Amino acid sequence: MIDPTGMSAEPPVKGLDYFRDDTGEYFWNESKDLYEHFTPNDNGSTSFNGYYDASEFKEPVGDFNIIFDLSNTQSKDKFERSLTISSISDPLYSSLNLMGEMKNISNPEKYPGVEIYSSPHMYGALTAGNVIFTNPGMSDAGTLAHEYGHYLDYKHNFKYNKAEYLKTIAFPSVISATRATLFPRLIITILHQKKEQTF
Repeated sequence: MIDPTGMSAEPPVKGLDYFRDDTGEYFWNESKDLYEHFTPNDNGSTSFNGYYDASEFKEPVGDFNIIFDLSNTQSKDKFERSLTISSISDPLYSSLNLMGEMKNISNPEKYPGVEIYSSPHMYGALTAGNVIFTNPGMSDAGTLAHEYGHYLDYKHNFKYNKAEYLKTIAFPSVISATRATLFPRLIITILHQKKEQTF
């Protein structure tokens, strides 16, 4: 499950190798551009239930749990600085670092491919491509799994397209995650950087 809009969890978009929910398991079939849907049987086998397009899914209603099962995936992602949306992460990192008390709480075993920083000066949490910023009070597994879902969206849906991800997901999140005290300074830094370089 991912949260591409920041509003609520949704089933993954096209192209995710594998996901599972209470309706069964879904495996991406690239040649058909669809998911293959399997459900478990009582005897331990599985039944093929046809092909599904991600656009057919609706957002879940009622109570549900988000579970990240990375045991069947390919080799774990390694953090790559070239994939970072530095126009957001660099000024935010610098601002939080100057304010003090920032900690690197990265966990490459549990959240491969990303760096995670915790600061009491963050109002919420924000994912800038493959860098996550969060508040110590929001450093629990639920919040980090949510933010890691944004990274997976950046990887699988946006195909690491920084400009599109920045416009659609990252920049709108900056306002709520950095609060009024940090936001003006951050925006000035970002706008100044934008004059000199592109993402």
